[in-house]
Amino acid sequence: MRASTLLIAGAMTSAMTMLGAATAAAEPANTMPADGVYLVGVDIFPGIWEAPGTPDPAYGCDWRRLWKVEGDNTKMEYIIGNNFTRLGPIRAEIKPTDVAFKTTNCGPWRLLPPPPRTGSFGG
Repeated sequence: MRASTLLIAGAMTSAMTMLGAATAAAEPANTMPADGVYLVGVDIFPGIWEAPGTPDPAYGCDWRRLWKVEGDNTKMEYIIGNNFTRLGPIRAEIKPTDVAFKTTNCGPWRLLPPPPRTGSFGG
């Protein structure tokens, strides 16, 4: 009787572990490897990001910080901040209050480490 109780307890623990692992959310990334729309806090972390810029100067790099995601995200009223450039490297500050970030033809983005704290007021 005792062995069957342990067997059932072990099976339940195993099932609970698997259930818990299946519902765990992935952590946001510190890279954006390709063009697309990335949700802040879900797909990517907020912070200062850098990309190499457009690989072909005939086509510029276009990035947009968005406060709303809907459709193709080209509506001007959804844009908090943006830039279109043919130069590189490119930097953009994605804030925690932004909903999403859209990038087109900028190359892969990477999250830069935060600047060191100075210890003075405000930093």
